[in-house]
Amino acid sequence: MVSVGKTTRPPRKSTSTASSRACRSAGPSKPICSRFTRILPFFGIHPSMPDLIASRKNQLFRHLQKLDRDPDTRRQEGKFLVWGFKLVEEALHQPGRVVQLVLGETASVQPSLKSFLRGARRHGIPVAVLSDSLLNQLAPGAADQGILALFRMAHGALESLLGAARRPLVLVADRVQDPGNLGSLVRLGGAASVTALLTTAGTADPYHTRAVRASAGSILHLPTCPFPDPDEWRRLSRAQSMRTAVALARGGVPPHEADLRGALAVVVGNEGEGVSRERVEAADLRLTVALGGSVESLNVAAATAIILYEAFRQRVAP
Repeated sequence: MVSVGKTTRPPRKSTSTASSRACRSAGPSKPICSRFTRILPFFGIHPSMPDLIASRKNQLFRHLQKLDRDPDTRRQEGKFLVWGFKLVEEALHQPGRVVQLVLGETASVQPSLKSFLRGARRHGIPVAVLSDSLLNQLAPGAADQGILALFRMAHGALESLLGAARRPLVLVADRVQDPGNLGSLVRLGGAASVTALLTTAGTADPYHTRAVRASAGSILHLPTCPFPDPDEWRRLSRAQSMRTAVALARGGVPPHEADLRGALAVVVGNEGEGVSRERVEAADLRLTVALGGSVESLNVAAATAIILYEAFRQRVAP
């Protein structure tokens, strides 16, 4: 028997489900949904998902959109976006660097994302849910996998990075303009145990969405730095006894004939023009990949792969 004046607490499961449906269909009634969500803890009920964000005026959405579009904002805040199951899963292995987890509306109810949610809750990472249309505006195609993470960049002063390495191997991207190519260089750098990636003026942003995807997760680990001014670079090079090798389409020695074992900076150039003249003239070593047939040159990523592989092979050889 139920006493007069008292109310029975609704069953946990059914009320939670009802609240979820209310939030999903809130639309213009979102304030009611929000008030309903706030009183649930008094009944011992905690909604499993946050409210759906469907407005382009939402502060979080606008902030994420600005980070995605503006490289200056990314550099100032030291944050960038990663998206897709594999990249976000890898990012969550470094929970201290994950600022925000963002799910798409459809993906948020998929059982496959439960592990991501558990990981986020365990480490106190905020979770937001965007409508699929907003997620596609933020990153076209992202709604297919339905998950994004806001991630902190791998910071480090170049001098400290070089000093911590026994034989630094630095990759310098000289005016590489295509984000996909730059992301491939990041991936190659990770595979060759490169100390850092340096980017000269005119090079694409390594944290551009396309570059991040092309890096296949290496951007989460490989430090990137802007190329220093000439005087600073000479000072750092002398301190590490570091030579500079430039990749040329012709006129250099094959990588396997060069000694690439010591401290080394490998400079690869613009897709059309190659390495800038001043860097070629200042180089200690010129490298050229021998080609057969009628092929005149290789894509910057292909040439870099051959050179970095040879440098890595020489360094690990007994």
